[in-house]
Amino acid sequence: MSKPYLSHLNDQQFQAVTAPLGPVLVLAGAGSGKTRVLTNRIEYLIKEHGVSPYEILAITFTNKAANEMKERLLASDCNAEQMRISTIHSFCAFMLRLEGEKLGYKSNFSIYDEGDKASFVKKLAKKVRPNQDNDLSELLDIISIGKEKGMHALTDSDAEFYRNYVKGMKDNNAMDFDDLLVNAHKLLSLHQDVLENFSNRYKYVCIDEFQDTNTTQYEIFKMLSSRHQNVFVVGDDDQSIYSWRGANVGNMFQFEQDFPNTKVFYLEQNYRCTKKILEVANKIISRNIKRHEKKLFTENKDGEKVQTFSAFNEQDEAHYVIQQIISLKYTDNLNYKDCAILMRVNALTRNFEQECNRYAIPYRVVGGFKFFERKEIKDVLSYLKLISNHYDNEAFARAIAFPKRGIGQTTVDKVIALSQEYGVSAIQLIADERNLESLGASSRKKLAEFSKLYQELKDLSQNNNLSDFFHLLLDILDVRTIFSTIDEEDRLLNIDELEQSVIDFCHENSSATLSDYLQTSALSQEREEGKEKDAITISTIHGVKGLEFKAVFVVGLEDGLFPSSRAFSLNEIQEERRLMYVAVTRAKQRLFLTHAKSRFCYGMRGETKQSSFFKDAYSIIHPTAANRAYGTPTGGYGAQNYAYKQNFERDDYGVKYGYGANPSSFSRPSQPTQQKATVSLSAGQRVRHATFGEGMVLMVSGGIAEVVFASVGKKKLNVQFAPLTKIE
Repeated sequence: MSKPYLSHLNDQQFQAVTAPLGPVLVLAGAGSGKTRVLTNRIEYLIKEHGVSPYEILAITFTNKAANEMKERLLASDCNAEQMRISTIHSFCAFMLRLEGEKLGYKSNFSIYDEGDKASFVKKLAKKVRPNQDNDLSELLDIISIGKEKGMHALTDSDAEFYRNYVKGMKDNNAMDFDDLLVNAHKLLSLHQDVLENFSNRYKYVCIDEFQDTNTTQYEIFKMLSSRHQNVFVVGDDDQSIYSWRGANVGNMFQFEQDFPNTKVFYLEQNYRCTKKILEVANKIISRNIKRHEKKLFTENKDGEKVQTFSAFNEQDEAHYVIQQIISLKYTDNLNYKDCAILMRVNALTRNFEQECNRYAIPYRVVGGFKFFERKEIKDVLSYLKLISNHYDNEAFARAIAFPKRGIGQTTVDKVIALSQEYGVSAIQLIADERNLESLGASSRKKLAEFSKLYQELKDLSQNNNLSDFFHLLLDILDVRTIFSTIDEEDRLLNIDELEQSVIDFCHENSSATLSDYLQTSALSQEREEGKEKDAITISTIHGVKGLEFKAVFVVGLEDGLFPSSRAFSLNEIQEERRLMYVAVTRAKQRLFLTHAKSRFCYGMRGETKQSSFFKDAYSIIHPTAANRAYGTPTGGYGAQNYAYKQNFERDDYGVKYGYGANPSSFSRPSQPTQQKATVSLSAGQRVRHATFGEGMVLMVSGGIAEVVFASVGKKKLNVQFAPLTKIE
């Protein structure tokens, strides 16, 4: 039978799409056309098996994906408007609107998003736990544990709060996102008539991104499909990266046990990446133990060699990446939007953001706030703002709330109102306890303690340089202890980055003041996200799942960062490797892997170890060199001259790049550690830099020259290594 609408499929795709009715598991590798297969399967069911569109349920995991699938099927003349194509949460809400009264809900129940939920939890805590230190994240954790494990997993106090939450939501005739799943599962489990009605209507269930299903979702699908067994799931266990939000990769293996007659198909032809990129991807993921073994191949070109780079430190790494992107813009005719900088934790974004700002390159941060917009950063900076400007009542309100000291918002509001009445700032007001007679004794005592702390910090700021003062500030506030738990590791890394930003600023501006730094950090946020269409994407890897870019830079490939220090068990390590696989397979044409030999972390600068992922990639890209460096691809720490493998001559700030030139054409010193003759420089001397052009020396101290260039502004360069010549 001729089927022109399937003619564009490769053989693997065609076999999956035209599989007989019954349970089907399609293991679709990265970039293998899984969405095409799913939509064509639906079209095939309608056109070849005479299936009614009304009987088809198609589940995706984002509204965007659902809309794209609808558009494709509408264009294929399949009466897609009669199908139910939606996210799992939307489908569960649909079932509960129809049958939720059986669980005690009215059909017009409200759905609380995360903001609504947070607001409700805060108000509930004030009502039922008025004398406790109610941290929102802890309260949300109590609710999650209660739903996932039951009240037996909670303390008596927490169980009481959870009961109040459940009752309060029910009284409001409201459900949060988790409730939609839990209640839908309960509805189908407890009411056989409801299950029969829905399973008879949706005889054909198709599920995309199956590796991202959690246990509750899988049980819902299993119940709906148990009668007719016509369930078609598409996923890739190698791309299961969301265990932290409940996804269970085990569903990929459980499926064949729950549906014994399952037909399994592999999609291994990749349409996205070059051969050289796929070679690295296959090498990395092959290290995982429990997986459906796949080896991606492509008919695309071999492509450019994957580049690996070992930077001196995190600033050097950022400089290298941005300079490579600038070079690609001219040599490969790429736009900024074709490039992505991917990392394991968003704490690493700051250096890349600042480097983009340095060269006025547009960028957007995906999946999180820009560095200086993050809560923990704003909390710490509020102290600097208040010390710099005691009239800043907004900074006062934020500082007094961090760390928690038992001063509630009501008290803060009263203080600010009094300060406005007296015509002074809030911090001035609390300096004299006589101004606070209208407040209770406990509040007066705590405000007096904060006033004393403020004065102590202000004195320290005046008697220490900025970087020393900032370190003292973090110690006095005990910030690193506050973020010492494993759940707060990302925030702790952000604090480290903040301290390093102060150190960098002081290094570049020897006479830096507190207000100078605050102005710089404020102006670094000036470019609003989304205004620039042609912008570099800076993102965590989780934030770009499903996307692709012509050039990808995977950065921070160091043990403790990627893989994460939080990965202890075999399952966690394997998920980290899957995350690396996802990052690598986002790249279409160019792939760059970087790490820094030294990084400021946990309050100090220290040497790092190359990630095992970096080593795996390097062993593929440079097999002979890798054997020399490691003995075996998975052996010990790499060769000390790694930093020179790209044939770049280094200066103190970064590496030497020629715009529009082929990187491989640059020369390197014959001995990487050999020092070249030092250029004797003095203030006022005019010099020429191989990349930055002509400039003037502002000062020289300790072998570091501060030079201002017409092209890029002020730079600090190591005179031993920087490619500088005097202009006589």
